[in-house]
Amino acid sequence: MIKRLAVCLLTIALMLCLASCGGDKDIDLKALGQDLANSTAFSVDMNQFAAADGIAAGVYRFSADEVESSVMYYSGSTGEEMLLAKAKDANAASHLEELCRTRVSDQQSVLQSYVPEAIPRLQNAIIAKSGSYVIFVVANDAAAAQSVVDKYLK
Repeated sequence: MIKRLAVCLLTIALMLCLASCGGDKDIDLKALGQDLANSTAFSVDMNQFAAADGIAAGVYRFSADEVESSVMYYSGSTGEEMLLAKAKDANAASHLEELCRTRVSDQQSVLQSYVPEAIPRLQNAIIAKSGSYVIFVVANDAAAAQSVVDKYLK
């Protein structure tokens, strides 16, 4: 009887440990955006290119009910941008991740003729998904941007 009770308690403890590992790590999207904008990753001061709330849905073509919150910065003159979003669930995050890949392809076509220096930036774009979070960054220095992103994903 004591062995069964011990096994039962151990099983419950293990299930609780596994359940606590399965959730999203909370990411402060505004802080991440500020840290990226203040980093050396961009060729321009991205702080001046923060987009108003609601703009990202139109630019990235997602429906507003797919995303709980988002932060967007965009410099049309350099092709540098970032979208930091928390989707409503993992499926919506996967869809948003795919939309970011489409954005890279679309921007390569659009910017090729009048902002050719943006093409290498787009080729090195960061697209990261962690649970329901999607992070998309096109920066002049992708390694510097990745360093900032990694701090939030770990």
